[in-house]
Amino acid sequence: MFVGDLLCEEVPDLACDGGSLDLVAIARRPGVLSKVAVRARPDGPTPIAVGIGADHLARVSQRLDGERIEVVVWQRSARTYIADALGLGEAPPMLLLPAIGHARVLLGEIDVRGIAGWRGLNVVLASALTGWRIRLEPVAGTAAWQRLRAAMLARRPVMATVVGRTERGPRVEVLGLYAVLSGSRHAQREGLELEVRITRMDPDEGRIVVSDRLVTRSQLPLI
Repeated sequence: MFVGDLLCEEVPDLACDGGSLDLVAIARRPGVLSKVAVRARPDGPTPIAVGIGADHLARVSQRLDGERIEVVVWQRSARTYIADALGLGEAPPMLLLPAIGHARVLLGEIDVRGIAGWRGLNVVLASALTGWRIRLEPVAGTAAWQRLRAAMLARRPVMATVVGRTERGPRVEVLGLYAVLSGSRHAQREGLELEVRITRMDPDEGRIVVSDRLVTRSQLPLI
């Protein structure tokens, strides 16, 4: 708990008396990287933003001979917590197996290599921090990806459900995978089901783009 003791000394919000944050978990490779999970104390005032200042972290890092410190906000949602522990901006598709504590995280080919980190350290520490045994897998290798690719090539529409928003537009779920709804002419509310067509699939980035502007199929006249 050496890292935890230093954080409690250097970070006022983690102080035993008067602090607004609790340490939930710490995963560490000494001299290289520590991942620290924090959350707001239930009996204290909820801070505007749960986190630790860069200056405080810098002082802790100096006392650990330059060891890097990453702070993760504990989340009730396992998917969100795992994504944050891995350092992902958005929660990707995941298959969670609670009975055995396994989490299969589906990413693009580039992210599978990059997110794993040096010798898989990022995944190892994220697993220790969250309590889930995390495994990164290419989303393009799933059966759902192949079915969507077949639908794209055949220009066949599929059903999708709006599940949220991203910077690029509404986020929809299609066959258990996530896609961005591009160029929609209608306001999309969460939970809405709609028919879409696949316009682009990028296995390197693991990105799927769909449109609700369906292609009108023309039929040749019978002679």
